[in-house]
Amino acid sequence: MPWLEGTLERVLWSSDSSGWAVVRLHTVDQGSVMAVGSLASLDAQEEGAFVALEGDFEDHAVHGRQFRATGLLEATPHTEQGLRVWLASAGVKGIGPAIAGRLVDHFGFDLVRVMQQEPRRLREVEGMGPSRISALTEAWSRDEEGRALTLLLRGLGLSQRLADRIRQRYGERATHVVRHEPFRLADEIGGVGFKTADALARQQGLPRDDPGRVRAALRYVVEQEAENNGHCFTTRAELARRLEALDVPTDRLDDALDAAEGAGRVVLEGDEVWPAELHQSEDLVARELAALAPGPDLDPGEEIARAERWVGVTLDPSQREAVRLALRGGVCVVTGGPGTGKTTLLRVLLRVLVERGAKVALASPTGRAARRMEEATGMPASTLHRLLKYDPGRGGFQLGVTEPLEVDVVVVDETSMVDLPLLRALVDALPIGGPVTPSLVLVGDADQLPSVGPGQVLRDLIASEVLGVARLDTVHRQAGDSGILEAARDVRQGRVPAPRSEVRDVFLLARPEAEDALRTLLTVVAERLPANGFDARADVQVLAPTRRGALGTERLNQELQARLNPDSPGLKRGETEFRLHDRVICTKNRYDVEVFNGDVGRVTRVELERLTIDFDGRTVVWERDDLTMLDLAWATTVHKSQGSEYPAVVLALHGSHGLLLRRNLFYTAITRAKRFVCVVGAPDAWGRAVRQVGGDERRTGLGRRLRTAALRAEEG
Repeated sequence: MPWLEGTLERVLWSSDSSGWAVVRLHTVDQGSVMAVGSLASLDAQEEGAFVALEGDFEDHAVHGRQFRATGLLEATPHTEQGLRVWLASAGVKGIGPAIAGRLVDHFGFDLVRVMQQEPRRLREVEGMGPSRISALTEAWSRDEEGRALTLLLRGLGLSQRLADRIRQRYGERATHVVRHEPFRLADEIGGVGFKTADALARQQGLPRDDPGRVRAALRYVVEQEAENNGHCFTTRAELARRLEALDVPTDRLDDALDAAEGAGRVVLEGDEVWPAELHQSEDLVARELAALAPGPDLDPGEEIARAERWVGVTLDPSQREAVRLALRGGVCVVTGGPGTGKTTLLRVLLRVLVERGAKVALASPTGRAARRMEEATGMPASTLHRLLKYDPGRGGFQLGVTEPLEVDVVVVDETSMVDLPLLRALVDALPIGGPVTPSLVLVGDADQLPSVGPGQVLRDLIASEVLGVARLDTVHRQAGDSGILEAARDVRQGRVPAPRSEVRDVFLLARPEAEDALRTLLTVVAERLPANGFDARADVQVLAPTRRGALGTERLNQELQARLNPDSPGLKRGETEFRLHDRVICTKNRYDVEVFNGDVGRVTRVELERLTIDFDGRTVVWERDDLTMLDLAWATTVHKSQGSEYPAVVLALHGSHGLLLRRNLFYTAITRAKRFVCVVGAPDAWGRAVRQVGGDERRTGLGRRLRTAALRAEEG
C-alpha cells in the first residue's frame, strides 16, 4: 500500500457519527494534498502534527485527485521523506528541517533502528549533541507503544476507527487490556466480537483453556443462536458442539455455566441455556399479557352492524367474531392469509372504537407496513419504534413502565415480523394496572416466515391457546380476479401453483440450470415486464432465499444493477458501488436516523463521501463509513421482504437454495406480489419447497410461559 506522509494543515470537514473526515496535508514533494477517510480523530491534533496515511490516490469526478486513506498512523513515518517530516514536526527543541535533513541523508531509513538501538551514533551528524539526542529518542519512544498497539489491531483487520475507540476507552491501560485481557474487548467494545478477541488472545499466547476464553466463547455462542438463528435459548448439547467447533475445551463447561449464571449473563432451566435478557423478556411478556384479562362478554352486534353500514361492507362470520373478540378487550390475535379481509375488519373495528371515544394507536414493525395501514384505515399509523419513542442517544425507548402509552387500544399489523425484544418493549409501555386496562389487537399471517430477530411471537401466542384468536379463512377477492391468491392457497396446502389460462398474473418458468435461470430472470425483469406496463426500476422486486450462490441476492444485485442502472455516478464500498437511482436496503437498525433493518430506499444524490437516500418519503444522509449497513436491493431475500408489497415479484427458486426451500418461504414470497408473480428456477425445487413444512422452528418458551401465567392468574 502507498503511504502519504506530511503535516496536518487543516481538517476541512469531519463527522462524529461516522468518523469520516476530509483533511488537507502539507507534503514535502507534492505540496498540499487533500485526503479522505476515517480520519475524524485528526480533529484533536494540532496543525503541523505529523500524519502518516495508508491508502492510494484516486481521481474523483468532482473533486479531482485525492488520497483515499484506508489506515491512519499519526506518528509513524514509513519512508525517508516521512522521516524528514516527522523529525521536523516532532517538537524536539533544536531539531528543525536542516538537522532533520542531515540525519536522514546520513542514515536513511535506518535512522529508526539507530534511534532505538544505537542512539550514540546520532553524534555522527553535525549539530547532534547529548541533549538533542536524548530529547529525540524520548520523543520517538513516547509514541512507540501506541504505534505498536495500532499496528497490532490493524493487522487483525480492525478499522482505524475501532482501534481509536479501544485506545480512547482504556487510555494508558489499552496495551495491557489488549495483550492480557483481550476478551474484555468483546464485552466492552461494540464491533469487536469473540473471534477478533480470540485472534488477539492467540497472538499473545493465551492458552485455549484460559477461563476468560471459555466464558467469552460461551456468551458468544448463546448470543449468536439468538442473533443468527432466532432462538431464545440453546441446549447444553448444542452449546458443547458449537464450542468444540471453536476449539474451546468443554470439560469444565458446567463450571463456566455456573459462573455465567452467577454473573447474571445466562439463566439455566434444566437442559436449556438462556441469555438472561431473553429469559426475562419472555417471563415478563407472558405475565403481562395474561394480566390483560378481557372484559365481560357483551354482545356488540348492533355497534358492529352500524359500523358495517358506515364503512360500506358486510363482514363474514369469522370477521365479525374477530371484531367481537377485539371489542371484548384483553389480547386478541387475528390471523389470516391474503384476501381474507384483515384490513376490512380493522376498518369496522376502528369505527366502533371511534364511536366509543376510545384512544387508539395503530402501529407496525416497518415504516412501509405502517403507511399501508394508514392508507387502508384512514387513521394515523406509525412504526412501533416511533410509537414507543426510541431514543438513539440513550439506546432505549422513552415510553415504558414509568412512562406508559396514553391509549385504550393498541393495534399492531404484520405481527409475524415482531420479535421478542420488540414485543417486550411494547408490553412494557402498556398502562397495565392503571385506571384503564388497555386492549392489544395483534394482526398477522401465521403462515409467513417468523421475525428476523429472536422468537416466533405470533406462532407462540396462537399455540398457547390461552388468548382470544380469530382465524380468517374465507378469501373475499374473487378467485377469477387474482391468480396470486390461488397460488398462495396452493402453496399453503402443499401444492405447486398451477398457472391459470384465464388469469395471466402467475408464471412458473422451468429453468433447471442456474445460469439459464439467471438469464431468464434478467430478461423477465428488464424486458418482458416493461413491455407489459411495469416500471422495472419502481414496480418489480426480485426475491431469492439466500444471499450467496449463482442465484443469491449478491450476484442478482450485480447483474440487475448492470442491466437497470449501468451508467449513473456512484460511491464504492469494497466491490459494491451504490449509484444514483439505485434501490438500497438497510441491513442493521440505525436508530440515529430512524431507519431499520429491512427498510428499502432509493439513492437520490451522490456526493464526495455521502449518499442521500429517500426511504419512502424520508430523506436520510448516509455517510461513506456507514455503507457497511447498506446493500443493493434490486434483489433481496424473502426474509427481508416481509411487511412489504410490490406490484410485481420475480422469485428465484432453485435446488441450490438447499435447506431454505420451505413452504412458508415460498408462501411469503408469493404473497408479497399485488399484480404479478413469476417463479424462475427448477421444478424439483418448487416441489421440495411446498412439501417441506417445519424444520425452521425456533427454540422458545413463550407458549408454555403464557399457559403457566394464565393458570396462575386464574388461581390468584
